[in-house]
Amino acid sequence: MGIITVVISDELENEIRRLISSEKTAKKGALSKLVEDALWAYIRPKLYSNRRVFKALKDNRVVAEASSLNELAEKLRNAGIDPREVKIFSSVSYRKERRIGLRGSRV
Repeated sequence: MGIITVVISDELENEIRRLISSEKTAKKGALSKLVEDALWAYIRPKLYSNRRVFKALKDNRVVAEASSLNELAEKLRNAGIDPREVKIFSSVSYRKERRIGLRGSRV
């Protein structure tokens, strides 16, 4: 467990403490957890930006994760889960623009 000292404005500190205390589940270590989650949310995209990950969700819960669709299918098969019962998401989005119809150029 590491220790990092950070200086933030009083206004931000007050807002964070107010936010944590307003939660009914607030307990000791809530501030550390909030800061750690925020840092991971900032760092993760930079660490895994080039890595494609496929996740299979069933009932809003990740049941399998793999780096290829074939590997994901194998993991689902081994777990006894029908692939038609899950939603599959990719960490890298595909092109949103789709082209249909005849393509040509002007002469």
